[in-house]
Amino acid sequence: MRKRFLMVLVGLAAVIVVGWLAMWFIATYEPTPDQREVEEIVHERDLVEFGEVEGAFLLTPRNYGYYDSENIYVVEQYLDKGGDYASQYAVIEKGAALTESDKPVIEQLAAKETFQNDYVDDFQVLSKHRVTVFRNEEKTEEHWFFKVTYKYDGEYFLTFVLPEPAIENRFNFFAEGYEQFLQF
Repeated sequence: MRKRFLMVLVGLAAVIVVGWLAMWFIATYEPTPDQREVEEIVHERDLVEFGEVEGAFLLTPRNYGYYDSENIYVVEQYLDKGGDYASQYAVIEKGAALTESDKPVIEQLAAKETFQNDYVDDFQVLSKHRVTVFRNEEKTEEHWFFKVTYKYDGEYFLTFVLPEPAIENRFNFFAEGYEQFLQF
């Protein structure tokens, strides 16, 4: 009787541990696109992965970033699903210096409501970048984005954002992107 009770207790503990591990995996698992697939889609080689990107130009806002010496490539995080997920990507070109003619646009960016709340500090516009969106191997959109850094809740963030006030399209880079692309 005692042996049977111990076996049931051990079995119950094993089920609880396996269940907890399965729930933890489900809660923390984030798919990452296969680098070879990304290189094939964007027609570049030797890309370096840098992590999650939040964006508004692709099918979902959950994107993933890769880069080389000249460009940043943003693809769908769920690239493995194929279909529309694999047929589109965005290319952020290396930055151009800001000029005097960009001053009104910079003021317009600084006036955006999202950068005017009490939680955002140290707002800076650093450079402008041409962003091209491709769908099914064809260029569908091209815009000039501005690279912006700011401090929110004690952490620094880097964002590529359109200056138009009516459009809230941007690419947010998280901690990994902030450090790597400040000088890009």
